Amino acid sequence: MGSLGFVRVGFEIIAAVDIDAGACAIYEENLCFKPIVADLRRISGADILKRTGLKRGELDVCTGCPPCQAFSTLRRTRLQEGQRDHRKSLLRVLAQHIEDLLPRVVVLENVRGLTFGTNRRFLNDFLSQLERLGYRYDFGVLDAANFGIPQHRHRLIVIGSREGTPSLPQHTHSNPTAAGGKALWRTVRDAISDLPPLKAGQKCETDHLHQASAHSETVLQVISSIPHDGGGRRSLPRRLWLPCHKKLAENEASGAGSIYGRMRWDTPSPTITTRSHTPSCGRFVHPSQDRSITLREAARLQTIPDDFSMRGSKEEIGRWIGNAMPLGLSEVLARAANKCL
Repeated sequence: MGSLGFVRVGFEIIAAVDIDAGACAIYEENLCFKPIVADLRRISGADILKRTGLKRGELDVCTGCPPCQAFSTLRRTRLQEGQRDHRKSLLRVLAQHIEDLLPRVVVLENVRGLTFGTNRRFLNDFLSQLERLGYRYDFGVLDAANFGIPQHRHRLIVIGSREGTPSLPQHTHSNPTAAGGKALWRTVRDAISDLPPLKAGQKCETDHLHQASAHSETVLQVISSIPHDGGGRRSLPRRLWLPCHKKLAENEASGAGSIYGRMRWDTPSPTITTRSHTPSCGRFVHPSQDRSITLREAARLQTIPDDFSMRGSKEEIGRWIGNAMPLGLSEVLARAANKCL
């Protein structure tokens, strides 16, 4: 989605790199450009320049979105003592590629967890590298909802430029209760209310992504007992608590209080993740229908167009949707980058 947003603003793709061959196939089908299927740690900036025919310093914009799970506050993976998460090193790898390519403008997108705690040193190292290479930069955490995306998605954005004075884009949308004359946040209702209603296990005959998961009788009883339009597991009688609910009750500080929660119709959705079609992974139950949201609904909340082709297993497509930068936000960043050229 990041590349598509830049294309829509008028940029031309000359190179793309991703380790996921399936994601690269979707990229090629929809953007008519064949990415390099490779681990960034195994390909150099010089290799990329050779394929493009450009020299160092001639590239206009380099965008990077290193895997964010290692920095995310929602991270569930538990590493053994002394074990390192090598995904964090990809930020340093990106910095090395920027040195090799020396583009005029750099755009980085990642989770806000990179801005605090022990993760902040990775961000500081990256910014120091930009300074050393002669870039001026602006950075901060932006909420996609403030740019017309029907989803609260807080992301760290860095825009660096060797020539202009970069600045983060200004909000175009706001909370209905806020003053300022901006457009109102787009909501779940705006994004998905026109889609055909489904029961658990049903599918839309005209849209293969609009297919509701088949829940067990136990889970269906739980979901049907959750109040519509924003209800959560705390509204359930104790007799309907699942084992995971009981575990959460013992540890309310676990940060997973939203599981089996319903979305609200008239607010932006919560962050769409790679498991957003699974009610046990967050507030991913439909606002009024007794089922989890479908992949199409997740895609809509990510502002992925209906005509954007995605084929694969449910798990694969869910991962690609959840990992994507919302199309609307990528267009905003593309325009901000263009101002630096």
